[in-house]
Amino acid sequence: MRKTVAAILCTVACSTSFALELAAYPKVFSGPEGSEVVLAPTADGKAALFRISGVSHAVDKVLFLAQLDRRGGSNEAYVTTFDGRESAMVQKKAAEYGGGDRYVAYLPGTQKELDLSFNEKKSKQLKPADLLAAYEKQKNDGLQEKLARFDRNKSVTYNREQLNDTDKEASASCGVPVKTSVDWNAIDDEKLKTLSIHGFCGVVAKNMQRLCRDDAGAFKKKAAALGQIECQFGPELKARVAGQKVVFTTESNAPNQDDFVREFLRNQ
Repeated sequence: MRKTVAAILCTVACSTSFALELAAYPKVFSGPEGSEVVLAPTADGKAALFRISGVSHAVDKVLFLAQLDRRGGSNEAYVTTFDGRESAMVQKKAAEYGGGDRYVAYLPGTQKELDLSFNEKKSKQLKPADLLAAYEKQKNDGLQEKLARFDRNKSVTYNREQLNDTDKEASASCGVPVKTSVDWNAIDDEKLKTLSIHGFCGVVAKNMQRLCRDDAGAFKKKAAALGQIECQFGPELKARVAGQKVVFTTESNAPNQDDFVREFLRNQ
């Protein structure tokens, strides 16, 4: 059975506070807009402490213990748990077109990539003992544990906001109110962690917006009767009109959902 990142990291550092031993030479990288990344491998090379600073994000200045994941060639990722999910916030990417390997950092929940450059001066000044002391203090305060826990309310709020944005775009294009509703109590934590709920459930409104934009004369007349959308997850992909509402059942592995929905809407 495959161990989780959390379980593997616990074998590195959970047994005793002094079990974590860092290699002698940590690295410091400079990033855009004053950001900075510290990467301190463990003595056995299987894990590392890292810290991303100078960013407007919950991870700012937090020291995380991460497992090294070798991904083929010289590609490497340092993987830890954030908000209930595995997160590879610091990565080394193999050279492309004759260039050198490069390090990048990612902020969870964003598409932002921080391109990093090695800072030799700061790397020489950084002491592993200072990093360990700071990490232990944050760990004793429960900071990493808090950030590792899944925040269901935050995830639901984010998906609601994204769905509302999709609905607004459809409403503007179609000239009628479009609203997608989801029974959030029926969406379990695993789906919220692993699936783009707003992406799956927003497919009807998204395709209404496209049809109203591209085929306005024919489809806009139908839009008012299709603007109330109820989305749910089920064992198969289905869509039907019940009363004044489109009932859409999505399935995470079903292919060509855009084509399916667009054809359904055109036939109403």
